[in-house]
Amino acid sequence: MADLRFYESARPLSIQELETLSGASFEELAPKGVCASGVAPIEDMQAGHLGYAERKAENPVPGAIIFTKPDLADSLRAAGCVVGVTGNPRAAFARSAGTIFRLKELEAGDAEIHPTARIFPGAFISAGAKIGPNAIIEPNVVIGPGVEIGEAAIIHANAVITCATIGARTKIGSCTVIGKSGFAVVLGAEQRIKVPHFGRAIIGSDVSIGASCSIDRGLFDDTSIGDNCQIDNFCQIAHNVQIGSGTVMAAFAGISGSTRIGRNCLFAGRCATTDNITIGNDVILLADTAAMYDIPDGERWGGSPAMPARNFLRQLTQLRKLSGIKGAQGKKARR
Repeated sequence: MADLRFYESARPLSIQELETLSGASFEELAPKGVCASGVAPIEDMQAGHLGYAERKAENPVPGAIIFTKPDLADSLRAAGCVVGVTGNPRAAFARSAGTIFRLKELEAGDAEIHPTARIFPGAFISAGAKIGPNAIIEPNVVIGPGVEIGEAAIIHANAVITCATIGARTKIGSCTVIGKSGFAVVLGAEQRIKVPHFGRAIIGSDVSIGASCSIDRGLFDDTSIGDNCQIDNFCQIAHNVQIGSGTVMAAFAGISGSTRIGRNCLFAGRCATTDNITIGNDVILLADTAAMYDIPDGERWGGSPAMPARNFLRQLTQLRKLSGIKGAQGKKARR
């Protein structure tokens, strides 16, 4: 369910309105008066929640309103769900969910600011935000509705924070954006459709995030960065990413959606991951590594696509040898 510190309920949608907005077909007559009044992922739904299923759902909740493909519709109906049939469930959800909940707008008004906090000129703190003791908010920072800034946190100039909580003593670099919508796009019949996001960004305590970083909020759940993480400048962390405590990332890291990263990992410069993979605890990624598969605890990987570092370095050695042989042959041939 959307966190009402950051989102507000717009209005419920009737089955007829859902059909019009989404293009899905509710082939079975829905019970009279049923409407979608909330949004949730398929594994966390309640009656009246709207969601989508692209694969078989475990223990679907009776009364949930679910967009799904034709081959999954019968099993969901048998479980008591209200089913909208469509070839693209995610696109149907994207077209309609934003009408049920919407992001709260920036609003001047009473924010809860501790007397010991320092707010510099030009900073905008929206109504409903909370600023903890001894926090520092530098010029031109924007703090959105419901955002909580922890004790002695420092938010440097021009940062923008929405849909987020920031832990104690955490430092956010200039021009960093935290809590924006993630990059989830589906193909509609005639256009690309942006999927609305209803999650949060949760940043722990004693974290350092550099300048010009972007940390997306979750789609339904949270994007989270654990305590004592150190994130360099120009890093991108996508929606629903989970990063364990003590992890360090050098500049230009790009972490794709729903990636799970363990504790005390080290990412050298320009590392990237594909989405939905798990990287264990104490993992080291060499510079320019592109992780495309799960990596176990304690491993050291490199390359693109990533592989154990010993294999990657062996390949580099062989390439250098081949290059040297080729160069020698070329010189001999020219003679």
